[in-house]
Amino acid sequence: MKMPGGSNEWFGLFSDDRKKLVYGFNIQNSNTFKDGGHSISLSPQITYKPTNTLVLSLRPSIYKSYDELQYVTQSGYNGDDRYIFASIDQKTISMSFRVNFNVSPDLTLQYWGQPFIASGKYYDFKYITSPIASEYTNRFAVYSPSDQITLVDNSYYSIDENRDGNNDYYIGKPDFNVQEFLSNLVVRWEFNPGSTVYLVWSQSRSYYTGLGEMDFMNDIGDLFNRDNNIPHNIFLIKFSYRFGLK
Repeated sequence: MKMPGGSNEWFGLFSDDRKKLVYGFNIQNSNTFKDGGHSISLSPQITYKPTNTLVLSLRPSIYKSYDELQYVTQSGYNGDDRYIFASIDQKTISMSFRVNFNVSPDLTLQYWGQPFIASGKYYDFKYITSPIASEYTNRFAVYSPSDQITLVDNSYYSIDENRDGNNDYYIGKPDFNVQEFLSNLVVRWEFNPGSTVYLVWSQSRSYYTGLGEMDFMNDIGDLFNRDNNIPHNIFLIKFSYRFGLK
């Protein structure tokens, strides 16, 4: 498939990391030529060191993108392959929080957590007709929503490509909402030089729907309040001992 070119710009600004309060941000912007897509992301961050033994970091992130040719699936039709694509609007919001605390030179505590929410809405379904045509718009054909593609039971699309009134093939509805929460807590104790015990607690939560539209408050509720969204916990102990050879 011959794809149009694109451009990418990145900009970042940060304060002096030797200070107690450090802050900055990244901005990234990309564009695909021929109006084939664009995206933008913003990632501010702040780090605070109230003492020499404690570091607190917060890094939210917002990402939004549009892509005219997002691959969906492949289907057969009259002995030929149909490579089906669609336009997609995607949104992602996440926030990382990190704590590093040195209780003593031999005992440290580290925590990292990140809620993550993403959504994707598909529309303007199309199939590839001439993947290396000189003109970009001649490389695919868009299904006509009025007489070629129909959403059934809000779960799959029925496609009548030749408009004869009979369904030629089906594709599942690809819209999505994904919510995840990941976290890790690590306690490290060096009880002898080179000998260490690690205590680790890792928790993950995840929830998925096929709505395709982001609703931040409802998505956060799905992640933490759903009865069927049971957190997955892992507890680990790692022990290492250094033997001195004389």
